[in-house]
Amino acid sequence: MKGLGRRVTIGFLSIVALLFASGVISLFELSNLSNDTEIILSASRRNMELAKDMLKSAHEHSQAVLHVAIFDEYAQKDVCRRVMSDLDGKIATARSEAVDATRLDSLQLSASNLREITEQFIFTEQPAEVQLQTIGVAEPIEDGELVALRGKLWYDEHYKPAYEVLVDQVQNFMTHTHSSLAPRAEQLNKNAYRSVAPVFISLVVMIAIVLMFYYFIRIYCVRPVERINSSLSNYLSYRLPFSVKGDLLDELKELAEGIERLIGLSKLNRQ
Repeated sequence: MKGLGRRVTIGFLSIVALLFASGVISLFELSNLSNDTEIILSASRRNMELAKDMLKSAHEHSQAVLHVAIFDEYAQKDVCRRVMSDLDGKIATARSEAVDATRLDSLQLSASNLREITEQFIFTEQPAEVQLQTIGVAEPIEDGELVALRGKLWYDEHYKPAYEVLVDQVQNFMTHTHSSLAPRAEQLNKNAYRSVAPVFISLVVMIAIVLMFYYFIRIYCVRPVERINSSLSNYLSYRLPFSVKGDLLDELKELAEGIERLIGLSKLNRQ
């Protein structure tokens, strides 16, 4: 392959190589972007499921405690313990999966406090005199009414505030989850720009290369061919001397020299 053909081949191969490299880089970055997106969405979905399960367990515990404290349904005691164990298990799972487990200390503390308050009331029998003094009743009343009054007073003054603190901590866990994902979402945005940047840069460079390639093709190929064609037409039409103005390169120079020799041989044959 001679000079002109080599230059044209190198020019087109350079464009192909640039496009291939930018495509590979973009595919790699898009793959990373897809993986990061999946990780963030999975983490968010998992944390939302944990928070939802915690709120569900807290609500079930509240209902079970309410039945025991006010309606004296002692069969619900085992439910209280089981639900609280489930809640502790979900908190432990959240701690194991959290990036910063110390932020769950308050949630763990509120759950432990709720357990302690429940255990002290439900699983500790109080004498009737103490029960009466606790609720401020001066005269004896029916046992069922006494249990309901004592349970309602305890539920409103002790259990409900602790339960609300637990719910607030679960909601704080949800808020912290979204806040902790914010930096990763910002990094995801940067990765998106980084995945698009190679394509954009390669597009700009490719446009520049194409324009340069057009310029060189125009200067070193099209115009010399036009000058050779114009000089040859003048010779054939008007018998003007064949002369190409400007410097020619490679095969075009050989072509002009060959035409000159061919014209010279033609003149010798006519003589």
